[in-house]
Amino acid sequence: MDDHALRVLEFGKVLELVAAETAFALGRERVRALKPALDAGEVYERQATTAEMRYLRQAGIEVSFGGARDIQPTLQAASIGQVLDPGTLLEAANALNACIRARRTLERVRDRVPRLAAIADRVGDFYLFTDSVEAAISDRGEVNDDASEVLATTRRELRLAQSRLEQRAQGALRDAIRRGIVQDALLTERNGRKVIPVRAEMRNQLTGIVHDVSSSGATVFIEPMGVVETGNEVRELQLAEEREVRRVLQRLTDTLGSLAEDAAIALHALAELDELSAKAKYGERAESELPAPGGDTAWLRTSGATRIVRARHPLLGGDVVPIDFDVGGEYQGVLITGPNTGGKTVALKTLGLLTLMAQAGIPVPCDRGSSFHVYRRVHADIGDEQSIEQSLSTFSSHMRNIIGILEEAGPDTLVLLDELGAGTDPTEGAALARAIVETLLERGATLVATTHHGELKVFAHSDPRLRNANVEFDVASLRPTYRLTIGLPGQSNALAIARQLGLDAEVLERAERELSPEHFEMEKMLEEIRQERAAAAEEHRREAAARSTVEELRRELAERRESADEERAAILEDAHREAERELAAIRREVESLKRRQARSAFDVRVADETLKELDERVGTMRARARPPRRAREEEPVVRELEPGDRIHVRDIPQEGEVIGPLREDGRVEVQFGGLRMKVGVDRITDVQAPAGGERVRLPEQNGSAPGEIDLRGQRAEEAVLRCDSYLDEAFRAGMPYVRIIHGKGTGALRSAIRESLSSNPLVRSFEPGKQDEGGDGVTIAVLAG
Repeated sequence: MDDHALRVLEFGKVLELVAAETAFALGRERVRALKPALDAGEVYERQATTAEMRYLRQAGIEVSFGGARDIQPTLQAASIGQVLDPGTLLEAANALNACIRARRTLERVRDRVPRLAAIADRVGDFYLFTDSVEAAISDRGEVNDDASEVLATTRRELRLAQSRLEQRAQGALRDAIRRGIVQDALLTERNGRKVIPVRAEMRNQLTGIVHDVSSSGATVFIEPMGVVETGNEVRELQLAEEREVRRVLQRLTDTLGSLAEDAAIALHALAELDELSAKAKYGERAESELPAPGGDTAWLRTSGATRIVRARHPLLGGDVVPIDFDVGGEYQGVLITGPNTGGKTVALKTLGLLTLMAQAGIPVPCDRGSSFHVYRRVHADIGDEQSIEQSLSTFSSHMRNIIGILEEAGPDTLVLLDELGAGTDPTEGAALARAIVETLLERGATLVATTHHGELKVFAHSDPRLRNANVEFDVASLRPTYRLTIGLPGQSNALAIARQLGLDAEVLERAERELSPEHFEMEKMLEEIRQERAAAAEEHRREAAARSTVEELRRELAERRESADEERAAILEDAHREAERELAAIRREVESLKRRQARSAFDVRVADETLKELDERVGTMRARARPPRRAREEEPVVRELEPGDRIHVRDIPQEGEVIGPLREDGRVEVQFGGLRMKVGVDRITDVQAPAGGERVRLPEQNGSAPGEIDLRGQRAEEAVLRCDSYLDEAFRAGMPYVRIIHGKGTGALRSAIRESLSSNPLVRSFEPGKQDEGGDGVTIAVLAG
């Protein structure tokens, strides 16, 4: 890729925007070293991998980079046997743990992100080192007592010796005070030894070793002879402690040194994941729709046109006017004309920069429907690069760049030329510009150029390989609109702008007399064409709005009809329930009548009439309680789920289309617009077969899991493994949340479980249970999906 093109198109500034989203230094270095790929296969692979990372983020699955550091210097030092300090070893362990967490996260979703999982496969097993560091070094970077048995024994003896030393030193101080040698009960240290500050004139009254003298010489710091032996014992134990600590650090360093090569590979894999995560985050911030999360790379092509829809220049802030652009298909080149500051150069840079971003695997700030040709070469001559030191004028600098471009231009080459033919005599400049354009087209290059030369407008109109384009300008407000229109050349608007600014009318009339009648006819014709296009566009907008209104009304009517059906069904159901209650009351009355007949004599005629009346009421109630009959329908044929069926999936508002057969694992591949994913049949809520098609039968799902798991009394490592396995079962069973019982105790098991949940991709969130659910002895985990 041409470095000059990368510089003038400001590709490096885009890389800085992406680098700002990285988590650690190695990821930033990778982003800043990124270059657009030239091979189409590599471009496809880059964008497909970026799409997988965008899919993960959309699904709420985060690859954690907590603790990630560039530990390459540490690995180098360990490989040559240099003993590392505790803080450095702890930093290395944290970095390798970050690699392990990333690998575990991606292993769980391997089937959905195979490319990311392949990167994570480069991370080895470093538990021998990380577990050893965790056991030997505290979070504060200090070597623990139990890092070795010898160290534990040495530190225990050292604490006892220090206690004895403190007792004896305090006894010596009290004796010195009693004898009047010192007045203040002050005990201090010099060179690691316990000493008593004594006035110089009293030094002979206290037997001991002088370790220091004050700057004035008035005070002498003496270690009493009674504590010298105990002080020696403490110092010997301190040296023994230092030797054992060094031996522990040497052991950990040697372990890291033996893993240095694999650790470097894992670190670079983590940096690559960091780069991809930064690309995905940048795509979200730039509202890029390509690549679609989890989508394919059909928008990249090795032949045909580059077509961008609502493209935004990534370096422009504020309210950016999007542009549509089409070049390289039916038309090999585009010539953009229009006034200065109208946006010609921005349009040129937008096309070039978005092409470079696409080939570098960076999300492109444009809408779906865009497509990009993969070019093997991109050349650009943009801006004024005149140089006084090199005696280069504006024209000379442009020519030097164009000469280099002509030497390399050919098929699969994108050439961007700004202000073609400018900086010299207009007649010669126009002739030279036309010759350059013709040469580039003959060599098969795709060309986009900006110019002010009217002759080139006519040339582009007459040559079937070229199209005119222009950037619009509002003469009334003297402001550019920045809208790009393909198919029409631009107007200079010089006289209109001068008139609007108040130039003398006589001067304007003289200028107009110098122009040919054909010029005014051309300008008038262009203005009429623009007005007709604007009217057609407005009509198209109105038609689209009308269609949208009709669709909205149709949806509203459908919703009202559905609501009315539901309301009618509810009314009927209420009537049926009321009838059933009345029927039950009648039955109770009949039973009561029978019981009274059995107990005493009564009027038989009256009883018969009462029973007859009750029988009639029973018949009426039964009719009312019976649900309304529906017309008998022919029982449809039941079949399996097939490609082409339209389905609705729980938690996904968009309707999807089945594009693959039902898999053995109970999942089916579904297309949701530009997103393709595999969905378990247990998440399908509705199936719409093609018109007149057979009814679809979904396979029965036997997967189930209990709503809670009790981990009390288990070791942390065993409990975490059981919890991970349980979460997998609960996720496959489609459970929305689970209850994990770990008890309160010391809090170690609770901390281990919650730390595991924080990095588990199947868990969307978690929180302690409410008071009636077990409080802090229980964790409620909400599952993803």
